[in-house]
Amino acid sequence: MATTLSVQIESPKIQRPKSTEIVVYLGKGATLHCPASGKPAAQISWILPDRTFVQEVGTVHSVFSAISLLQNGTLQIHSTNFTSKGDYKCIASNAAGADTITYHLHVAALPPSISEAPTDSLIVQPGTKKNYCFIVFNRTVQSMALFVSIGLRNRRYHINKKDEGDYTCYAKNKLGKDERKLSVRVAPKSPQIGLKSQSKVTVKLGESTKLECKATGEPLPKIIWISPQKDVIPLSTEKFEIMDDGMLIIKKVSLGDEGKYACVARNSVGGDIKYTTVEVEHQKPFINGMKGESSTKLLGVSYQTALMDCRVEGKPVPKIWWITPYGLSLTTPYLGGRFQVHQNGSLELRGVRKTDEGRYTCLAKNHLGETSLSVELQVASLAEKPSFAVPNIEILPIKQDGSGISLKCPARGKPNPELSWLLPNGTMLTPGLRLQRFIHHLLNGTLQIFNPVANDKGVYRCIARNMAGQAEKRYALEAGRKPVIRGYTVDGWPQASITWTLPNGAVLDKPQTIGRISFFNNGTLQIKQVATFDKGTYICKATNAYGSTALSYPVTVMVFPPRITTTMPPITKINQGTPVILQCVANGMPKPDISWTLPGRTTLLPQNRYTVRGGIHISQEGYLVIQNPVLTNSGIYKCNAKNALGTDFKSTYLQVV
Repeated sequence: MATTLSVQIESPKIQRPKSTEIVVYLGKGATLHCPASGKPAAQISWILPDRTFVQEVGTVHSVFSAISLLQNGTLQIHSTNFTSKGDYKCIASNAAGADTITYHLHVAALPPSISEAPTDSLIVQPGTKKNYCFIVFNRTVQSMALFVSIGLRNRRYHINKKDEGDYTCYAKNKLGKDERKLSVRVAPKSPQIGLKSQSKVTVKLGESTKLECKATGEPLPKIIWISPQKDVIPLSTEKFEIMDDGMLIIKKVSLGDEGKYACVARNSVGGDIKYTTVEVEHQKPFINGMKGESSTKLLGVSYQTALMDCRVEGKPVPKIWWITPYGLSLTTPYLGGRFQVHQNGSLELRGVRKTDEGRYTCLAKNHLGETSLSVELQVASLAEKPSFAVPNIEILPIKQDGSGISLKCPARGKPNPELSWLLPNGTMLTPGLRLQRFIHHLLNGTLQIFNPVANDKGVYRCIARNMAGQAEKRYALEAGRKPVIRGYTVDGWPQASITWTLPNGAVLDKPQTIGRISFFNNGTLQIKQVATFDKGTYICKATNAYGSTALSYPVTVMVFPPRITTTMPPITKINQGTPVILQCVANGMPKPDISWTLPGRTTLLPQNRYTVRGGIHISQEGYLVIQNPVLTNSGIYKCNAKNALGTDFKSTYLQVV
């Protein structure tokens, strides 16, 4: 009979204390525990700071004072001295293995000393956590404690870009203090988008939905959204709105809004992307945004085209058809005679006649239900679309004194159009309606604004409608602004008037030309043929009803007599028949005129410098050119430079051999 003996063993495991940093005052005792589990029972031994190995129970006398190893593995230091500080390592071992723990003993009888950091600067990743010692805030120097050689009250911090800067760690006890400075810089981090699990959103037709996109990174990432049609979505439209935290709001969801939306987060380090699919719930059909049965009236014009809207939405895609007053059924799409049913469900009737009057019914149906729209068509003999004789848009200022504003809407049309006003915030005012400081007068359609303020700025739209169509008249109200001169332009509203004050006190208040001075319509002042007496301060002043601003131009006129800078040798020797160029460059203010005196005292003047004289002429730069020198061209050639302040000359003897 066989017997199986099973022996269970377990490697030692030391129970960890809350802290391995032990601070004890000089002369006091210290107790270091080392409770360990294991099978068989673990044997406890200690390694002292001077590498002494202690494993026997009892008392040992060393430079660290008397030290006792107790039966349960605890190490007792009876009376600490300066040499007692250091690392005490406990080793728990058995046949299955070993475990260790190290205590760091500090004797508090010395002034604190902060250990040297490996570097005076630290680069950390944004969002990471760092263990900092007890923090001392000093708002005037922006300092705080960082790393010290002894553990105090630790705190954890999430590092962000705003935490960059220079920090100072202070350590202090009764015997002294120490400090260490550290420069902290936050490293760049590529974007990361959270909540990627939200990959699908279901929404009802006509409702709004929100797609989240919260991204982290350093620098802060820029968020853009890409539509299912691969287009970049603007920050705010009638359909979409992107919030500051990156959330995308889709308003009044339609079937065309279905698909996969991509949120892209980018910064200078990299990018991340999150996809969210939007699906519309299965729903009964809508016609023109309405469920069930609805009706409307349409006034057509003889021999023109009538269009009856039947915009259908639903899921699954509904079947759409029309029933005419005389019972004809028209499917979608349909084209026959004067009738056409478009793909979107709208019915177009061309060449409308009086006999076409009656009820036209649009029907939409899927497995969830049916919706209908009845259109009562009436036909008029003649109509004229609304129009305006004045420009379509006018810009008006909001006055400082709060005086009222009247916006007229002189619309023409047959029959007379109905007028309504659309305010900048989207509010519609029908004839005779009053809303706070806004009144839409019933008789003439004028919009009256009482006590207007700066917040009333925006575009006001008068909409004129009749059976033949509609037209708009727009007014843009802008808050007045004091003029500001920006470089060569003036910014302000209403448009500022410009004046120039000359150094002699004369004021130019309108575009004009006086002698050498021209004042242009765009506000520019031009001075031709500047002279010394033109120096002084020219002041441009822009003025409107909200104030004025001025810009001064100090003008200094620089003048000096001519000076020829070209070096001419006393003798210039050339070969007969070889072209020669005698250079003559002169500085001066005003720019000097160059002339040349030839042998025989003949002078080539500036006004005929391009005239060839015996093969000799002056170039545009003032150089003397001899195309085909002969022996008789030998002689003294003198360059003359002259302006209003004086003259200068240089000469050379040209020897033709």
